[in-house]
Amino acid sequence: MGIIKILSAEVAGRIAAGEVIERPASVIKELVENSIDAGATRIRVVTEQGGQKLMQVVDNGRGMDREDAILCLSAHATSKISREGDVGQIATLGFRGEALPSISSVSRFEMQTRMEDQLTGTEVIVNNGVIQDVRDCGCAPGTSIKVAWLFGNLPARRKFLKGPATEDDHIQEMILLLALSRPDIAFELVQNGRSVIRVPASANLGTRVELLLGKDAFAAMLPVDYEEEGIRVRGFISKPGFTRSSRRDQRVVVNGRAASAETVFFAIREAYDSLVMKGRYPGVILYLDLAPDRVDVNVHPAKREVRFREPMRVAKVVGTALRNALRNLAGVDASPWNEFQNPFGEPPAQPGAGDEPPTLTDTTPKGEQPAAKPVASQASSVAPPVAAPSPIVFQPIQSPLPFAPVGNQPPVHPEEDAVPSQETGAPAREEPKSHEVDRELPNGIRLLGPFHQGYLLAEGREGLIVVNVRAASQRILFERMLANLKQKKVSQQPLLIPVTINLALDEARLLSRQLEHFAALGYTIEEFGGNAFVITAVPANLQDSDLGIAMRDILSDLRRDSVTNRQSAMHLAQTASRHAVRVKQELSPMEQQALLRDLLKCEMPYADAAGLPTMVHITFSELQKRFKT
Repeated sequence: MGIIKILSAEVAGRIAAGEVIERPASVIKELVENSIDAGATRIRVVTEQGGQKLMQVVDNGRGMDREDAILCLSAHATSKISREGDVGQIATLGFRGEALPSISSVSRFEMQTRMEDQLTGTEVIVNNGVIQDVRDCGCAPGTSIKVAWLFGNLPARRKFLKGPATEDDHIQEMILLLALSRPDIAFELVQNGRSVIRVPASANLGTRVELLLGKDAFAAMLPVDYEEEGIRVRGFISKPGFTRSSRRDQRVVVNGRAASAETVFFAIREAYDSLVMKGRYPGVILYLDLAPDRVDVNVHPAKREVRFREPMRVAKVVGTALRNALRNLAGVDASPWNEFQNPFGEPPAQPGAGDEPPTLTDTTPKGEQPAAKPVASQASSVAPPVAAPSPIVFQPIQSPLPFAPVGNQPPVHPEEDAVPSQETGAPAREEPKSHEVDRELPNGIRLLGPFHQGYLLAEGREGLIVVNVRAASQRILFERMLANLKQKKVSQQPLLIPVTINLALDEARLLSRQLEHFAALGYTIEEFGGNAFVITAVPANLQDSDLGIAMRDILSDLRRDSVTNRQSAMHLAQTASRHAVRVKQELSPMEQQALLRDLLKCEMPYADAAGLPTMVHITFSELQKRFKT
């Protein structure tokens, strides 16, 4: 007896807060969702020091009287549902009645609220779960909530919060999602005294998407509008050529709730299956409207994930909607996009029902496996991959190594052999024919020629060498960028026509922080107002590539991988070298020779910037074993 005890209200509140409140962005999410449920048309969010010092949410919703203002701080007190049957058909963003009591139990909490028909408002002050004061106050109709010193009474929990800049990014992404989910509401986010997001209410969904995701991203999108079996799918999807390196830009809104839905992600993968390269992800913003009883939002404490009662039916409708939009790609004009209405205005005319929806081949949506993170390592510390010998499987670069690096100097430029310096005034010599190319290289390496797609074959002293052209090009570019980092005056090539890129809010913020590191590598990037940037120069001998796509991929990787300021320049060089290389379909004999020669001069020729092998060495002894000679 006496082993089982009932937890005190204070301890129970702190435990509940741990389920609902993960970080400052979680607080913002809960408070803004309450504002939306209260019918607000304007919501203003103010934060200081990543929300760790102060968070404030002000709305013009319906407000509360004194009795409700006190009652809303009690556990499981809510105005959203009243009976058991309501749980199966949630039509509001909040419904558990846990957010306000959880937040007030781990912070200094101050709420001012007034209903429109009342002369005075009510102010409630709570300190770490204890109500300090309830009094009349003067305030505008609606509700204003201040949350200061989050987790101040839980030092161990506060230590798990990231730095202010990281928490600011999470808050910004949360407001972006909420603003995308409700374009009929005006949002403003002020961080450390600076207005970061400010969008007016609009009946035009395209206007909201363009403001938040950037002009370039919106210009590369197609409108989606389809309804079948009581499921309506609308929004925008990117064209196959405008993809990202992560799924971060795939945003889904279900019945006005920004949430994760694996069923929808599965349908997106199916629709784009043969249209995008492996490892690339189209950007989408999709709105799904269906009956509340067909979707379960009560599967995650923070309400991040939703599940559908009929997942395969939803996947089929979403897939059909996307395929119809992609099928009509050639006939889509940009002008009708401005007439596309949001889910909260008058619905547009329904599309024709003549197309038979394709049938999904899988019976169950598959969960997406997380991609393995590349190993970031400096050129001076990368070790050649070594594996145990096997008579069956070729192992990369076994000892003896196929060659030793020629020197520690950065690789020479491939163009120097093909085109003489213009300063000498000598005419550019004509490229020799394939049989005239000198295939002998240093260290006894002899170029044999291209193999399959994207590989070169060479013969070394100890065996056959298979070179991955893309990985080798990335290694060469990475070491050139390292050389730029060491030099006071970097080598650049100005662009004949400067490239202007319009980024999303979070991408623009990240690029602004990294401008110094980009400059150290040889990029010249200037802010052009708003979320636009102008690229006027790139590192010398950078291959021709789509700078807009490459820059977005670089920012996507930087956003996904957390690194310190000390590591930023090196990490940026690794990322830039991966995304700046676009391998041509076929290299000329001179280009093949130049690539191998430059690889030989690298400090670490055996691995690319991510630590993956640039070549596979098949020794003569291994060949003899295979042929039993």
